[in-house]
Amino acid sequence: MTRTADLHAQLKAELGKAIVGQDEVLDGLFYAVLVGGHVLLEGVPGTAKTLMARALAASLDAQFTRIQFTPDLLPSDIIGTSVFRPQTADFEFRAGPIFTDTLLADEINRAPSKTQAALLEAMEERQVTSDGVQRPLGDRFMVLATQNSIEFEGTYPLPEAQLDRFFMKLEVLVPDSGSETQVLRRINSGFDPHNLQAAGVQPVVSADALAAARKETAAVRVGDEVMTYITDVVGATRTSPDILLGASPRGSIALLRGGKARAAVDGRDYVIPEDVKEISVAALRHRLVRRPEAEIQGIGEVAAVERCVGRVAVPR
Repeated sequence: MTRTADLHAQLKAELGKAIVGQDEVLDGLFYAVLVGGHVLLEGVPGTAKTLMARALAASLDAQFTRIQFTPDLLPSDIIGTSVFRPQTADFEFRAGPIFTDTLLADEINRAPSKTQAALLEAMEERQVTSDGVQRPLGDRFMVLATQNSIEFEGTYPLPEAQLDRFFMKLEVLVPDSGSETQVLRRINSGFDPHNLQAAGVQPVVSADALAAARKETAAVRVGDEVMTYITDVVGATRTSPDILLGASPRGSIALLRGGKARAAVDGRDYVIPEDVKEISVAALRHRLVRRPEAEIQGIGEVAAVERCVGRVAVPR
C-alpha cells in the first residue's frame, strides 16, 4: 500500500467516527485535499454537510473557520479590513475569517454576487489583495462551500466563473435506512456532533504527511492515451446537443488531477481510463450550462456528463 493509500484509509476511518453512509463524498473530499482543490457540497438540510467539513478539518489537524453567508454579508466581512490606529497614525490590517486552513462557506448562494466574488482570488491564487497588498493564505487553504439543492427563494445562483473554480461538486444524499438507523443509535448512545473531540475524532494526517502524499500524487504517471481520453471527454461536453456551454480547460485539468488522486488512493503510480470515468461527474457537472430543451426533457447535470462520457471510446 502506498503512503497516500494508507493516509486515505486512516482518514476514512477517523471520519467514520462522525459521518455515516457518505463514502463517495468522503472519497471526493480526500481527492480534493490531495490536489489542493475546493469543493462544493450540495444537499438538503440535515445531511451533515457542516459536520463533514468540521470532521475533515479536525482529522487533518487544520484550522477551521465557518462563515454563514447571508444577504447582508460584505466582502470585508470575509477578507478583513484596515483599521486606523491613532497611536501610530497608521492603518492596521485586521484579517478576516478567510485566513484559515479549511473555510466552510455555509449556504454560499445566500450572499449576493459581490460577496461571492470576494472568494474568487482566494480560491484561484491562494491570496487576497487588500489596500494594494497581496496577503498569502497558505498551501493548505481549502474552501468547502455548501448550498441547499431544493430551496431557491432568497438565493443568488453562483456565476459560472466561480463554479469553475471548484475542483468538484459533490452531492450529499439522504442516507439509506440502514445508515440512518446507525446515526440514531449513535445519537442515542450520547454522540454529540458539536463535540468531535468527545466523539474521538483526532488528527491523523499531519501537515508533513499531507505534503508527502501530495508529492506522491503529483508524481503519478499519465500516459498519452489517457491524456487524449481526458481531452476527448471534455471536448464531448462542447459538442453535446444537451449542453449550451461545455467545460473549459480547467475542467480538463480537474480530470487530470482527480485521476491522479484516485490512482494514488488505489495504490497505483499510473492513471487508467477508469480513474477519469470515476471522477468525471463530480469534476464536470458544475462546469456545464445545459440547453433549455435538455432541462425540459429532464436531463440533469449527472445525466448530461454521463451521456458525454458514453460517447467517447475508452482506450484499452
